Amino acid sequence: MNKAVIIPAVKKNVAFYDDLIKKMAGQSLIERAINKAKEIVEEEHIYVVTDSEEIRLFSQRKSVRHYFEKSLKLLPGIAIESLVGFMSTIADKYQTFILLSPYAPLLQSTEIQKALQAFYASETKLLIPVKKEFSRIFTGSQKDIRGVLGGESEQALLVETQSFQIISSGLIGDGLLRSLNYPLTYELDHDLIEIKSYQDWWVCEKLLNRRRIIFRVIGNVEVGMGHIQRALTLAHEITDHEICFVCEEKSRVAVAKLAGYDYWLEVYKSEEIEDQILALKPNLVVNDILDTSSDYIKRLRAHNISVINFEDMGKGAVYSNITINELYDDPTIEGENILWGQEYFFVREEFNDAKPCQFKDKVDSLLLMFGGADPSDFTRKILRMVKEDCGRKAIKVYVLTGSGYHFIEELEREIAQITNVEVEYHHSIGVVSHIMEKVQIAISSNGRTAYELAHMNIPSIVLSHHERENTHKFASEKNGHVPIGTYKEVETEEKLMQAFQHLATDTDYRRLLFDRIQPFQFVKNKKKIMNLIYSLLKH
Repeated sequence: MNKAVIIPAVKKNVAFYDDLIKKMAGQSLIERAINKAKEIVEEEHIYVVTDSEEIRLFSQRKSVRHYFEKSLKLLPGIAIESLVGFMSTIADKYQTFILLSPYAPLLQSTEIQKALQAFYASETKLLIPVKKEFSRIFTGSQKDIRGVLGGESEQALLVETQSFQIISSGLIGDGLLRSLNYPLTYELDHDLIEIKSYQDWWVCEKLLNRRRIIFRVIGNVEVGMGHIQRALTLAHEITDHEICFVCEEKSRVAVAKLAGYDYWLEVYKSEEIEDQILALKPNLVVNDILDTSSDYIKRLRAHNISVINFEDMGKGAVYSNITINELYDDPTIEGENILWGQEYFFVREEFNDAKPCQFKDKVDSLLLMFGGADPSDFTRKILRMVKEDCGRKAIKVYVLTGSGYHFIEELEREIAQITNVEVEYHHSIGVVSHIMEKVQIAISSNGRTAYELAHMNIPSIVLSHHERENTHKFASEKNGHVPIGTYKEVETEEKLMQAFQHLATDTDYRRLLFDRIQPFQFVKNKKKIMNLIYSLLKH
């Protein structure tokens, strides 16, 4: 159906002086409105109604029609009544008019197109957009205190917006509006801000300057929870940009964890995930999926997408903008874009104000913690090894398992049978630093946990789940840890028990490790990583 877009742009109807021509995120309000109109109709069917010579000139340069009247003044909002006179002059050319306010810069043309479809499908002659707002209506008549203070009294209200209106030309004749049986209300399915003040302007500009960041993460029993935690820690720092998490279907642990947060989450089949990421049109992709392929990273870069990879030893590492291998101290891949070592490791927010442990002459507490999944079930194996010694030495054992741990029932049964030593067990708790604040030594896996223990000044015996984890060289005696290597039943048990006896009973040795571990503080490194992210977003 033939239609025209009419943009009322009257300088007398302003939120503040020159608001229609002031740049917002690089474009003026009138320019945004015209560009939006061009996505709906051809240039020759766009009319700017204005009292401003400057806006008239701008309209000419944008190749759209205009109606200029210096004495023009609109009633509040779009005010159809104020535009009837002009619409009457072109009513014979069009069946439908779209009145488009320039004061709704976040409104997308796709939303107007959907409204048009609803309008054409109805029998009405006028469509008015509305938005849902939740509010408590206070009448002053409530006698029950619960009615006054809240409870369940919040109501959903439909509020008319002035962002656009759609009207049939059949309602316009001889400069008058004909009678209307009923209008069609169209509920907008997203938040809409209409500029009425400087505060509205500031919010809209913030939102228009947003960039889209995709965190592609993995998380399963084999690789644990470290990738998810790192991505979440970074995402929590970002408030000015749009965040989306993307996972493969097989990363069930990651999907389950992320579902508990209020982030945009997309889950795809492995074979379609790259295409889907491109379809989301991100500005930056953060890959925390271990090794990437060169084809994948090259494909992202070819679409002008910035890329940061974490813990990447694959062929794609050299093609990213930045690859951060903070768990690997020794460079094994050449590339100026690859950053190595513990100076790039950062802890979660909960550690920012945590109190590092103070040295005690006698060990009275031990922590067992083997990551978010612990696929090898080191938790039970090590607990069986140390429980007798801990009982004799009056060492309390704290046991922590993550949300990916699948042996909860078996572990709880074993703990229930232990009588000679105090065991405190926690599964999938939101924070762990308050437990770490209570212990002197730990036995842990060789991932991010080893760094968190170092941050808390806790000398630790470190056991690797697999050979890749065993290449993490930070957990060494020079850094206050006792590395055991990968698990080999007889050899490891003997080696681990010797290390435990040494650490628990030799005060001088533990003091040496404690002094070596003290310099490591990993709070400030997060700012370093965030600066890298923001630099790529600016680029």
